[in-house]
Amino acid sequence: MRHLIVAKNTFYQILTRGTTAFIGFLITIIIARSFGVIGFGEFIKITAFVGLFFLFIDFGLNAVYLQSQDADGKNFKKLFYLRLLIALLIFLTANIIAVFLPFNETLGLGFSPFVRIGIFIYSFSLFTQAIIISATAIFQKKLNYFPYLISYVLGSVVNLLIVSAFSYLGFSILYIVLAFVLSSIATSAVALFYVRKKILPISFDIDFSKKILIKSFPIGLILIFNLIYFRADMLLLSLLKPTNDVGIYGVSYKFFDFLIALPLFLSNALYPFLLANKNNSKKFFSITKYYFFVFLVSSVAIILPFWFLSPLLSLIRVDFIPAIVPFRILLMSLPFFFLTSFLQWILISLGKQKFLAAVYVFSTIINIVLNVIFIPQWSYLATAVITGISEGIVFALLAFKVYSVKIFLEKKQ
Repeated sequence: MRHLIVAKNTFYQILTRGTTAFIGFLITIIIARSFGVIGFGEFIKITAFVGLFFLFIDFGLNAVYLQSQDADGKNFKKLFYLRLLIALLIFLTANIIAVFLPFNETLGLGFSPFVRIGIFIYSFSLFTQAIIISATAIFQKKLNYFPYLISYVLGSVVNLLIVSAFSYLGFSILYIVLAFVLSSIATSAVALFYVRKKILPISFDIDFSKKILIKSFPIGLILIFNLIYFRADMLLLSLLKPTNDVGIYGVSYKFFDFLIALPLFLSNALYPFLLANKNNSKKFFSITKYYFFVFLVSSVAIILPFWFLSPLLSLIRVDFIPAIVPFRILLMSLPFFFLTSFLQWILISLGKQKFLAAVYVFSTIINIVLNVIFIPQWSYLATAVITGISEGIVFALLAFKVYSVKIFLEKKQ
């Protein structure tokens, strides 16, 4: 029964990702063909910068909420408005930082005034992201990802239609950014409809907010540093290399990003079962052993077809042929991403958030230092290699910790 539920909800998430990825592929083609490497590079700068703040909205609150007893759903309203308040604070912070982002007009480095306007427009998606993430907590708690599927697919279709219309009419890249905001509004509205929880009148529970923020703080740090080291290369490329390089790496990472999201869906479906069996170490590690190999085999099975399909990137536009090499480099690190996605949720289930936070702080520092050293000479090739090295280090540390905990619990028994 457990495997059936896990499989069903993983299927819904993969179907969601597959459908939205296909639509995203069409949207990427439209944007890349309409605006070229430079225009696509500007789009990547805008979305990458704001995307850096998305996990501040999450901050691990869902993981803590899922651990609580909330049969009547009263805490959802408290979680909902706490997250909207966080979104407001992050919105203001992101736009203040954007004002001071450097720009070298002569060399085409950094963030132009045009890009800063795009950041302001796209930052409104922080609010819709807050709604979507909150709704996902309910879907995950009920072990029902079907509403998740409907919400995201509908939002993606809306995005495709608006982007197509704006591109056909010859509107600027800022209107494309606006299309993404409008589609996220559609996604959040549908998700909130499926939640069917009372959210009015508006209220804010200080005690609840303090408790859940304190509990989620280690997980929040993990997610934030995880995202920073995922996105640091793109931001450093924006500062150290021309927009052309950002566009090339942006396309390769856009498709790789789809692949590394796949293990997250399986982990999400497994997390409630890990929590339910954390006090039964024999059963707990039996589950982890089985799914460790599922993650490993799945990652290896994905590498080969995408390696040979990577030249299709050139069909977007001839300018994007150089994106094939960094995409293939990134593909080689896929097993690390699959396995660390699983291992981190095992450790969260076991209450090892502080260790995870330390690991991601360490890996983030390594990632940033290596990128600063090697980007000036090797550009996006360096970022692709460093991404794999960083994730390999994370995998080794997490695997060692899980093994150590397993040995300790076995001796204790």
